[in-house]
Amino acid sequence: MTVSRRDFLSATSSAGLFTLLASQLNLADAAAEVAGTSPQAKTAGEKYWDTLYLSESQRSRGGSQGTPNEERDPRFVHYSESTGIRWVEDIKANELPTFTEDAVVTMEISGFRPGKLDTSKLAKAQFGQLHLSLQQVAGSEFVGPLVWAAIATVFADKASKLPAIKDLDFSQSQNGQTLPGAPSLNRVLLKQGSGHMSVNITTTPRTSLLDNILSYTMQAAKIMTPLLGFPAISLPALQAFYSFYGTLEKSSPSNFLLNSSRKDVAATQEGADNSLISVNALKLIAGNYFLVPKAQEADFQKDMKDLTAQGGYLVNSSDKSAPDQRVANAIPTVTYASLNVRVQALSAYTAQAAKASSTDDQPPADSSETDSNNKKTTKKPGGKPN
Repeated sequence: MTVSRRDFLSATSSAGLFTLLASQLNLADAAAEVAGTSPQAKTAGEKYWDTLYLSESQRSRGGSQGTPNEERDPRFVHYSESTGIRWVEDIKANELPTFTEDAVVTMEISGFRPGKLDTSKLAKAQFGQLHLSLQQVAGSEFVGPLVWAAIATVFADKASKLPAIKDLDFSQSQNGQTLPGAPSLNRVLLKQGSGHMSVNITTTPRTSLLDNILSYTMQAAKIMTPLLGFPAISLPALQAFYSFYGTLEKSSPSNFLLNSSRKDVAATQEGADNSLISVNALKLIAGNYFLVPKAQEADFQKDMKDLTAQGGYLVNSSDKSAPDQRVANAIPTVTYASLNVRVQALSAYTAQAAKASSTDDQPPADSSETDSNNKKTTKKPGGKPN
């Protein structure tokens, strides 16, 4: 799929999605350069981005080969304080919340930890990107289903070294300022509690145009710096962007640390029964999800019983060393990314947001109020004070 400069810019500029890249480089010239790429010369990465959002029937008709590197298909692990570490396949359907309305899923990238087995691969790259998207199952026939997506640079310059936890921040730049035009992926509305999800991490080939672009835009950036955010973009527009992105990146199978197909997800019991998704859909419940490449799941399994989660990272339960060292010590050969997930009914989320907004609008309390006034208690619905 070749994307012209006009088609690409019309699909993205109206939402201001390319502010960050365009501020440092003449993106129109970049688009013109890649627009004429020969379909016969497409890399594995270009083919992947071209077909990521196709349905299974469309894939079959088009002869799609699936993910570029099957050994890097992500295996999902869930953690909560009540259940501990477990494979996502062990989550029972009755653990999903039950409500008939749409679900609001808050999903935030909470960490990335490269393993020693990938050190040599990371050392050859200056940049790497993490891509995350959630898509509604159905949408308007005129607009297409909506997708929420985010792209972040997960390492830069010193890729082979484990970063300090404080530097793994998805929302801040080197100087502590939030980057413009790059919101994190959260507050996603899944109609009837079901949808599609994709996640991948790629190293950027040093010979690619994307590496050149990032050299301008990310010179002093920390690890986990947001690059682009797509809040509620239409599926055709996002597909146009990713097709263009693939021509910038030109990645090979060896560039993929994680590469998922479009996975069905269910966030409610009603969503799990949706006929438009698989009966084996990935279940999204509150807690942390850790994504481990298939090639490293055996290493993960060996130490799984000894692991717990702290601050979005995996650590050994008995490890008493400093926080950064705990993260380095646990499953040292395994590369993983982590996501923090919460699920709410739309009405509950709306009420919570309205309450927060109302509180923000209130004037600050008079500092002369007495301690007894400050210590007033409010009652919860059950009648017990907070």
